[in-house]
Amino acid sequence: MRILWITADVLYPFLPFVEGNPSQGGSWIDPLFFSLAKNKDIQLGILSPVLNGKNQVKDIDGIIYFTIPMPKNGTTKPITKEMTNDYLTAIADFKPDIIHIHGIEKNFGLIRKHVDSNIPIVCSIQGIINAYVPYLQFSIADIFLDKYRSIKNKLGRGGIKTWINDWLKYNHLEQEITKENQYFIGRTTWDKAQIKALNPNAYYFHGEELLRTPFYSKEWKLSTCNQHQIFMSSAAYPIKGFHIALKAIALLKKKYPNIKLIAPLSSFKTDTSFIWDFLFAEDYARFLKNEIFRLDIKDHVYATKRLSAEEMAECFTEAHVFVLSSFVENSPNSLGEAMMIGTPTIVAPVGGVMSMVTDNESTLMFPSGDHAFLAYQIDALFSNNELANKISTSAKLIAKKRHDILDATSQYIDIYKKIIELHYENFTPFQ
Repeated sequence: MRILWITADVLYPFLPFVEGNPSQGGSWIDPLFFSLAKNKDIQLGILSPVLNGKNQVKDIDGIIYFTIPMPKNGTTKPITKEMTNDYLTAIADFKPDIIHIHGIEKNFGLIRKHVDSNIPIVCSIQGIINAYVPYLQFSIADIFLDKYRSIKNKLGRGGIKTWINDWLKYNHLEQEITKENQYFIGRTTWDKAQIKALNPNAYYFHGEELLRTPFYSKEWKLSTCNQHQIFMSSAAYPIKGFHIALKAIALLKKKYPNIKLIAPLSSFKTDTSFIWDFLFAEDYARFLKNEIFRLDIKDHVYATKRLSAEEMAECFTEAHVFVLSSFVENSPNSLGEAMMIGTPTIVAPVGGVMSMVTDNESTLMFPSGDHAFLAYQIDALFSNNELANKISTSAKLIAKKRHDILDATSQYIDIYKKIIELHYENFTPFQ
């Protein structure tokens, strides 16, 4: 079976040879890709567009790597004739039995219009922008962000308004991709419902997502973690609910004077001048800075740089609790990573999160946006070691089964085979 992946990111073996400015990331797909490559009955290829790149082909250890040139923002606009031709040339060269496109928010999926209809194409669902936009707007409903917009933001660079406008552009592209394609791989009841709403005739397959390598070797222990330390893996924009967590910390600081909230906030600093903030700061970051001072929690909030997978895994093992306070998620990798390591989690039961955890068994839940209930649940884990260990143990058992590399590899091979077979047969969707 010849399988061609199309992804925004160039995998690490090919990076030294790539010309242009390749996108890097998505390393959670590496374990599945290279596990598939070990199957002697499979020939793998991977195709990635590269900013200012060139048409390249290279065989590395039996895997065929392709790149095609991409203009700026080239995957977020309707696909150009030149890029279409480059995709088709690479596809004709590889001769796949099936094409696997990673993500429905990039314009890769539009090649379905142009590829030989005899070749099935399946799209993996990552996020679903169409469903996220209302939650991004809702997450700032009680924040008057205009007060915090810098001159840069007012000139249309950065800021939440720009973010919403960009997502709305993605939204149209995503809807077109979803309607044009037939086969989708998802992981949660939530993403299944979203795809069904966008394309009632779609065929949906369940495929688990693997985690980055460091999270399979680390293990959380209550005896060695930093007591009353909370970790959040993302706080860059309001849909992640970092401002909700700040209010919870303010409620808990008296009972737990050493409480710490740690999160990677590369664009956020509390020591910048008023002039710098006025001219250049992002509105949400400026709001967070104001909240930290207003709530008098400066000594309890620590912003880190952007973390590598290894550093992130270490933060999970050091934390007493991991908090996911998002207003919407599909199947956040951060939650899977916390569960695999065993860090006790507290989550808002939104989107696909409800397919990953069970309240009072593998996590503690709180209503999205409710900082008082979040503080209550943090206190519950801080003050009850038996409960923390119970949540940790249960979560690890679930995660080890869900993110097992060999099981997921077999699962995807079965999905590919079934799609190839069903591509020529009638099939009832969403069974």
